[in-house]
Amino acid sequence: MSFLPLLMRPWIWAVLAGLLLAGRASAAEDAMPPRGLTVADSALSTGAIMVGILNYTAWPGEARPLQVCISRQAAEAAAILAHLEQAKSGRPLRARAIEALLPLPTDCDAVYFDGWELEAQRAALRSLAARPVLTLGRGPEFCSDGGLFCLEPAAAGLRFEVNLDAVARSGLRVNPLVLRLARPRAASSS
Repeated sequence: MSFLPLLMRPWIWAVLAGLLLAGRASAAEDAMPPRGLTVADSALSTGAIMVGILNYTAWPGEARPLQVCISRQAAEAAAILAHLEQAKSGRPLRARAIEALLPLPTDCDAVYFDGWELEAQRAALRSLAARPVLTLGRGPEFCSDGGLFCLEPAAAGLRFEVNLDAVARSGLRVNPLVLRLARPRAASSS
């Protein structure tokens, strides 16, 4: 799949700019606690980051609508689902809420983890290892446990980090533009 036709669309540049703003925070901002980040702001940022990452990721096989599964227990689940349903995406997205329980539905192309019991989340990530499922979650331990992208609050909203080892094992092809915007996890923590 060539990413060149996508790069020629103006809305892609808007998404990239949003990812750049959400994904990059200076060291001084990183040291500051987040101020005034409401659940609605967090959901909008989470949804925007998710759409950007989904648009710049290629799954093996034929192109098809993506099934995005959101943990129903996430504080902002309803707002993220609404954002994903309204998002202008390069490919059709179908979003639905799932319970934070095993086994995971087998038709999820991407899973947003939030509100899971830690051991159940770890087991779910192990079950998805080496499968073409994009996983996103909160906090640095999510990437350390095998998740692909972990979201963390920053003074300017949310930033995201990437577990390059997990991305490589997944078989997904994430555009280098997204990988450059993300903060890579230290090799010892994946």
